[in-house]
Amino acid sequence: MKLKVTRLVALMLALLLMSVALYGCKPGGDEIPENMQYATIAGSDYRLFLPIDWNLLTDTGVSGGYASMQNKATIYVKVYDNPAGLPVKDYWEAEYTQRLANVFPESDGIQYSAPIDTTLGGLDAIASSYEGTRDLVTYKGIETLCARNGRIYVLSYCARTDLYEGYLDVLNTVKENFKFSDVPFEPKDPINTVDPNAEAPEGMQLASNNDVAYRFYVPDSWVLDKNLPTSSAYVSETDRSNVNVTVYMPEVDHIESVDDYWATCLEELKKGMSIAGLINDSETTVDGCKAKTYEYTANIEGHLFRFAQTITSYRGMIYTITYTASIDNYEAHRDAYSDILAAFDFRGN
Repeated sequence: MKLKVTRLVALMLALLLMSVALYGCKPGGDEIPENMQYATIAGSDYRLFLPIDWNLLTDTGVSGGYASMQNKATIYVKVYDNPAGLPVKDYWEAEYTQRLANVFPESDGIQYSAPIDTTLGGLDAIASSYEGTRDLVTYKGIETLCARNGRIYVLSYCARTDLYEGYLDVLNTVKENFKFSDVPFEPKDPINTVDPNAEAPEGMQLASNNDVAYRFYVPDSWVLDKNLPTSSAYVSETDRSNVNVTVYMPEVDHIESVDDYWATCLEELKKGMSIAGLINDSETTVDGCKAKTYEYTANIEGHLFRFAQTITSYRGMIYTITYTASIDNYEAHRDAYSDILAAFDFRGN
């Protein structure tokens, strides 16, 4: 688990060093429902949308996502070949119930409801709820199955029993917007495309895309950096002072707060730079969420740079908004950084 933390911190460090050196895909063709995002892997003959504040699983090869690390409610799509051409109810009884039972081996006879008729993507379908136990935790879920072109499609919802009711409305919205397509899904636009319809504060522009759960705004005069894997922008071609956003999903027990995360980051940052003097920290907020800003000076290959990193937690994810500048330019853009923090907006709020 430590390795995963180190990789994230390595990315943050790489971005900091890249800033010094300088001194997720929105597909086209389909209408994205309001406040939702694509959760579909490339090549799929369907379109799955999830709320914009959910975490996606598409980078693991799965169409779907989950609510947060704390609330591990999941919604995803599974597709199975159906060479025998079984009707969907027969497939459920002959094949799928056993697959599901294997997922919850600790259940003393997994409990299913009788399948009911419904629709999925405009096609006839069936749905069944269930309850099962895995790793001493009891889960509830709903499986919605339909048959199409010799395959069985399953829209799967699963959550801990205490969370189950709270995400049923999300499931219904996802199901209503699910659709099939004869055109394979193919992300086309590059990362960090800008939504021209976003309402930016006066004098600012949007520097993030529709694939993230936040709106990141920077001054109109700044240059958007579309070559980085994160939302990023810099002042000008002659002044590469910049601000970028990184997102981390905690997966280790010792990271329970912003201070815990910063302590872990600091260990790694010190391996790539010499931090000079004191680290100043101050409490602040980011879109109403409690946050802390850590400011420090670092010596990198004989050159001094100043950093401000504002860290906050939102719906189980940790967000870091980092400002990097040379010692000479730091104060010149410190107010702009404050404006960027003030304009930062979590889309689910």
